[in-house]
Amino acid sequence: MTVCRLRPVLAMLIISSWAARTFPSDVYPNPQEDLYRCGRRGRPSWVCDPDQVLSFNEAEDVNTALGNIRLETDCSCSNSALCSNHSSHGFSVAVAVMSFIPTTRAQLISASTYAKYLREHEWLYGNCQDDVVIVVSKHDKQVAASIGDTAAKKLTPRVLKDILSDTSDYFQNENFAAGLLEMIDRMRAAFENDYVVTPSFPVWTVVQMAMAALCVLICFFSMYICRRLYS
Repeated sequence: MTVCRLRPVLAMLIISSWAARTFPSDVYPNPQEDLYRCGRRGRPSWVCDPDQVLSFNEAEDVNTALGNIRLETDCSCSNSALCSNHSSHGFSVAVAVMSFIPTTRAQLISASTYAKYLREHEWLYGNCQDDVVIVVSKHDKQVAASIGDTAAKKLTPRVLKDILSDTSDYFQNENFAAGLLEMIDRMRAAFENDYVVTPSFPVWTVVQMAMAALCVLICFFSMYICRRLYS
């Protein structure tokens, strides 16, 4: 029994030790707690931007969109008790914006790894793995999202890939606010079962090709009829 009880403790110690070795000791601030470090002028927020990559008003727009997802989407926890108490909420999406992704001497850290670290070890905004953390790094030109298991039932790998692909130009052109707002809007659509994956082949192109093929068939058929009539 003693060994069984120790296993969870040992697992937590191993995870904590891994995080301490892998990530910088100066932890990225929490927008719900480190209100001034996140550039939010003392207000709790769902976006942290200590390097002021976004203007204050841009960050406000992003924060409003994030707050609306939390307030207006349905609670998705399988445990009904988590959806009926006073602290219940919909999906939680939070954003970390930075000039560079923090690194250590041990290794370089990718945006996806850092997003996962923030979601699982620092921010912990979800009730039941219904949370998402987006990381945007300006100079690394990286954008990534870490998605909890419950949120991933709606925001599937295919949907996330589609969202990242369709918004990549915003971030490459350093139009970060527009890119984030587009990402957030599409994520909300996925949470509400309204998201449609962009076809890999443009629909209008397919329609044009079909119309051209039909015209060719009509021409050949007309020529065939004319030959039969006048032969």
